[in-house]
Amino acid sequence: MPGLRGVTTPEQAALIERQVIERLKAYGRLKGISDPIIRDILPNTDLAGGGVVGSGVLWQQAVSGNMGYATVYSGKNPDDKAFVIFKVANVRKNPLTISIRFWDGTGRTAIKDIWQVEDAWLEDDVQAECNVEDAIFYGVSEGYNIDFLGRVAGTDRVILYGKVIEPKGKTITPV
Repeated sequence: MPGLRGVTTPEQAALIERQVIERLKAYGRLKGISDPIIRDILPNTDLAGGGVVGSGVLWQQAVSGNMGYATVYSGKNPDDKAFVIFKVANVRKNPLTISIRFWDGTGRTAIKDIWQVEDAWLEDDVQAECNVEDAIFYGVSEGYNIDFLGRVAGTDRVILYGKVIEPKGKTITPV
């Protein structure tokens, strides 16, 4: 688990978020994303998911039991959108997810990282962040598969904190 670390101070969390935003801005310039906007990542808007339960704006996932991984989010970014995941939290009082596996591409050819999150749930704040260098990055036209390993089957409430860069007006049209 090279990327994930324990709960950070509010100052450290703000710095990590600023660094993620700067990384996305630089990437957007490099890839020529026209009139870009950076916003929070949204389940079912940005992450397609067969394992998603309920509303597309609520972070809920179906996890399998028997210590088996289940694909929760799977898809491919369009050619004008990228995202970074840099923090995880669980809002359940008794979390089910113990590990999150991030695959490189839709073909599952390589694993970007595995976040062992069970120890994060021991904290009162039940969240963990990573350094920006170790954040999970999915670029334009890149596929993704995100699997959750559950200790028992059920519906979990894991929040993947991240940022998205895309052209203004695609999802949000600020005035």
